[in-house]
Amino acid sequence: MKLAPRLTTHAFSAGAAGISFVVQVLPGSDQLFVIPIQYLLAASIAKERGASLSKAAWSQAHQLIWGGGALRLVLDLTLGLIPLAGAFANAITAFATTEYVGHYVDSALDNPDDPPPALSIQGVIDAITSLFTARSR
Repeated sequence: MKLAPRLTTHAFSAGAAGISFVVQVLPGSDQLFVIPIQYLLAASIAKERGASLSKAAWSQAHQLIWGGGALRLVLDLTLGLIPLAGAFANAITAFATTEYVGHYVDSALDNPDDPPPALSIQGVIDAITSLFTARSR
């Protein structure tokens, strides 16, 4: 991941996590903020790179955003009942899903004709390890 999209992704992820932590009091309300943030992130990365997302890549990003929203909602309706644990779970999942969306969009823009699959276990592992290897450099 190039520096500018990485910094943009981190900024959007931190914002999504902060908002999710604060609005956790109303279960599911973070979706009203995090989902638009993730769409804005995808558009911002494409604009930074001077490219447009292909139809296939946009479709996959759309699935990731709404799939992440469903995951966060399920966690919110279970862990959200535990006061502080729910807030932290909300923030962590908002951060992680936003990071993954940013990583996916950047990868898809590297090869717009053949974007990577939206989600795979190997893709998640690669995204997490790339965060740690980039920091160690």
